[in-house]
Amino acid sequence: MSEWKSQKPSGDRGGKRSNERPNRSGYRGGGNRSRDENSRGYGRDYNRGGNDDGGFNKRERFMRKSRDSVMQALKSRDMLLASVTKSIEDLDKTINLLGERLEDWYSLYFPELKTDEKIKFCNAILIIDRDNFDENALSAILGQKHALELAQSSKTSLGTKLSSKDLSECLLLAKSILSLETLRKDYENYQKELAHELCPNLSEVGGPEIAAKLVSHVGSLVRLAMLPASAIQVLGAEKALFKHLKNRRIPPPKHGIIFQYARISSSPKSVRGKIARALANKLSIAAKADAFTKNPIFADLKKDLETRLSEIMVDYERQKKAKVTPPA
Repeated sequence: MSEWKSQKPSGDRGGKRSNERPNRSGYRGGGNRSRDENSRGYGRDYNRGGNDDGGFNKRERFMRKSRDSVMQALKSRDMLLASVTKSIEDLDKTINLLGERLEDWYSLYFPELKTDEKIKFCNAILIIDRDNFDENALSAILGQKHALELAQSSKTSLGTKLSSKDLSECLLLAKSILSLETLRKDYENYQKELAHELCPNLSEVGGPEIAAKLVSHVGSLVRLAMLPASAIQVLGAEKALFKHLKNRRIPPPKHGIIFQYARISSSPKSVRGKIARALANKLSIAAKADAFTKNPIFADLKKDLETRLSEIMVDYERQKKAKVTPPA
């Protein structure tokens, strides 16, 4: 019995497995590559599929292409127009902020001086002297009536007496604000020149300021040309548009940046939407002409726009008379 148990078959079945692993050369498409080189990715070949450049060269090509695209975008003069427009907007904010601070500061000396325009206020305080009031010089800035009132108030002013040093520092801020206003005017003239150069049709139809703000808001003239007229109409009123999309009870905006167009801002509210729609249609056509064809078509566009605006106002007057006239 013991002898029978000690005997084991000599074949592969039932015998001990050999510790030697079979030769797996060519296993799973591995070819003659050794395990040490390719089992964990070491020495992996990146030139599979016949790509001679390799992964790292491909990355360099992508980076070079992106760099060329950025350089091409920076060469466009649209970026200059956008930068100048944003600079003018920042100067407006700065002038208003410093003007309010100057009014608070100067009210310690002469609180009776009040005016809505910051530039007139700066020019006025540079010539005002409570001890030696020059009414004629002040009337050239604020008008005869206002200058006379200030001349009478200077004798009984509630303001305190300031030393020459304190008053000179206050006047220095006024001079700085005036210098910022001069810089703003220079930038505004430069903006008009760029707008007429880059988008002449758009500048003639809507005005150079509106044209510059539209291009600046979108980023480039080509992007503006790709937008439909309905999108151009509400550019700058995105917050109001999103409020409408979130809550349908809130009416949608009728205009955005193009509200600065004189015929829209000065018209009755009931027709502003129609005028804005008509203007946006012509601006869309003008932007496409400036971006692609470069054809001067602003004369025809302005003529069609004036015709449409006249029709809108005629319909408005007719409806207004129909409401006022009592039925027979």
